[in-house]
Amino acid sequence: MTLFGLSWEAQLALFAPYCGGRELEPSLREALAMLPSGEYAGERLLVDAPAHRFVLRWDRVQAPLEPCRCVLLFADRPDVEYRFECPAHQLLSWLMEGPVQGQERDLPDGFWQWLLLSRFVDDRPL
Repeated sequence: MTLFGLSWEAQLALFAPYCGGRELEPSLREALAMLPSGEYAGERLLVDAPAHRFVLRWDRVQAPLEPCRCVLLFADRPDVEYRFECPAHQLLSWLMEGPVQGQERDLPDGFWQWLLLSRFVDDRPL
C-alpha cells in the first residue's frame, strides 16, 4: 500500500531528503509502507526488568514537514498516554531506525530520549 496513492518513486523523492537520502532507500521503503497504517506495536526492552509493551499511533500525514500528532500507550499502564507532535519525517526516521532495522520490535533510543526530554521541557513551569 502506498501513501495517498503516490508511486514509490514520488514518495521516495518527497521523503528521502529528510530521511538520509536515497542511500537508505530499502529502509525508507519499509518505513513508508508502515506509515499509512497509523500504528506500530512494539516492546521496549529493559535491563533486568520485563519489557514494556507499547503502541504508537499517529495521524495521517501528507508531507515530510507536516506536523504529525502521535500518542504512545503502554499495555501495562492504560492510564498513561503520551501525546506529542513531531514532523512527519521525524516519525519516519524513527521507524527506519527502530523496527525496520530489527531492534527487537523497539523504537530507537533517540525516540525515547526525545520523548522524555521533550516531555520534561514542555511540562516545566516558565
